[in-house]
Amino acid sequence: MMKYPRTLTFPALLGLAVLVAPLAASAQEYYLDLHVGYNMVDDGDFEYGIDVPVSYEHRPAFGGAFGYLAESGFRIEGELSWRGNDVDTVAGANDAGRLTSLNLMINALYELEIGDTGAYGLGSKTPLRPYIGIGGGGARYALEVVPDLAAAPAVDDRTYALAYQGIIGLGIEIAEHATLTLDYRYLVSENAKFTDATATPFEIDLVQSTFMLGLRTTF
Repeated sequence: MMKYPRTLTFPALLGLAVLVAPLAASAQEYYLDLHVGYNMVDDGDFEYGIDVPVSYEHRPAFGGAFGYLAESGFRIEGELSWRGNDVDTVAGANDAGRLTSLNLMINALYELEIGDTGAYGLGSKTPLRPYIGIGGGGARYALEVVPDLAAAPAVDDRTYALAYQGIIGLGIEIAEHATLTLDYRYLVSENAKFTDATATPFEIDLVQSTFMLGLRTTF
């Protein structure tokens, strides 16, 4: 699997979230955001020293967030999400199994209003609310791999890893206190550590791409 120069990315994301937090503390509104979507895990490798290629099937994802929305357009939120993807192949063989992740993140986002009082002078105010954000936190991963015709799993393990994500999306205000959202989330955990059934450790760089449809309500 291709390596990316991401060593310093997670501390940078957390640092930016801490800097943005005071801006969000003056928020006009609290909000609750519930979302459901479609998750894709990048094909990668079980890294034993030699790389064993693995691929995953695409499956649903679910999540929710609670946060503050500031008058300036900054948002700060805590997010809990779940993703589950079946294992498709390991070393080219059609193995059964499943990878799941439970993710707890702190996200910092900036949201624009479009129209006469917003970011773009288009005359009248529109209901469109494009937004962009970053997040950092942790993930609990569970991995099971059962080779074809095997009586027992080759891998059945759970682990915790740091995680970070980028978010880009569009909100559509459908009522005074309700916004429909559609966004893309790029979630990464590097060097997640697992142990197989022979007690041999290995690592995986987990990269997940998720499209989420949500409903955000303010109060």
